Amino acid sequence: MRLQNKVALITGGTSGIGEATAILFAKEGANLAITGRNEKRGHAVLDQILENGGKAIFIRTDVRQTAECRHAVDETLNSFGKLDILINIAGILRDRMIFSMNEEEWDAVIRVHLKGHFCCTHYASIHMRERKAGRIINFSSNAAQGSPGQPA
Repeated sequence: MRLQNKVALITGGTSGIGEATAILFAKEGANLAITGRNEKRGHAVLDQILENGGKAIFIRTDVRQTAECRHAVDETLNSFGKLDILINIAGILRDRMIFSMNEEEWDAVIRVHLKGHFCCTHYASIHMRERKAGRIINFSSNAAQGSPGQPA
């Protein structure tokens, strides 16, 4: 188990890449804090990890909200005593190409993909700097929405 005794906070850990990462990290022995906005999916992932002998908590978090990012880091530290790895995976997909997005849709993408990563990294890095240890991994996914041969 490569991640034995490590604590990882995974934003967006309730579906897709985040869920797969959480399950893999649990199999590798990490203690996990998974976040997401959807409590039903969050508890389903949490239950799957716990049923397979992993250690995890679910923290309902909207990474667009600075206070909720801080709360996620604080809850991870309160539950596990440290934070070794932050994985920023939380993201949203708008089923539109940029030229057909309106400003409100664009702002939503920026708040999740940029502000969310910034805020979680900000609070996690304070703890990691004090310990002089830790890793931060930022995921960015760009799913092509156009037809073949068209720009995404």
